[in-house]
Amino acid sequence: MTAAVHDDCPFCQIAAGTLHAEVLHRDEATIAFLDRTAVMEGHTLVVPRAHAANLWEIGEADAAAVMRTVHRTARLLRDVLAPDGLTLFQANEEAGWQDVFHLHVHLVPRRTGDPLRRPWSARPADPAELARTRQLLLGRRAPATAAHGTTAPPAPAPAPARAAGRTESG
Repeated sequence: MTAAVHDDCPFCQIAAGTLHAEVLHRDEATIAFLDRTAVMEGHTLVVPRAHAANLWEIGEADAAAVMRTVHRTARLLRDVLAPDGLTLFQANEEAGWQDVFHLHVHLVPRRTGDPLRRPWSARPADPAELARTRQLLLGRRAPATAAHGTTAPPAPAPAPARAAGRTESG
């Protein structure tokens, strides 16, 4: 992987070693470091070393490398800090709450009763709206409704064809 450095990107600078961070893990593809704006002890960011602004820009191989480091870092946080839980999140674009435009995954160790709260209240979605959205996303007509008022799932979509030996890069 070629780790392109964007001079104005603080996470590229951390990955390149030109900006200090409290690094927990570094490998060829990723780096994990404590968040300078930590909301809880152990709040860690995992980033790809190669610049990708968000999840839509990163290649599958680099995304998989990020997730491997997320998994390893989560185990480290659990084994050392013994949190009651862990919140994992990743944001894309300003509307999705991203504020540093280099892909990063937050790992936030949690304690029962800590001050962090969900930003939304979960409520059951309208099943008809879920079916409509699924139809839109899969590009198919709505499946037939079963006698019990449930929607029968359509056959799975065929996997997209790939050229032999072709890989996606980030």
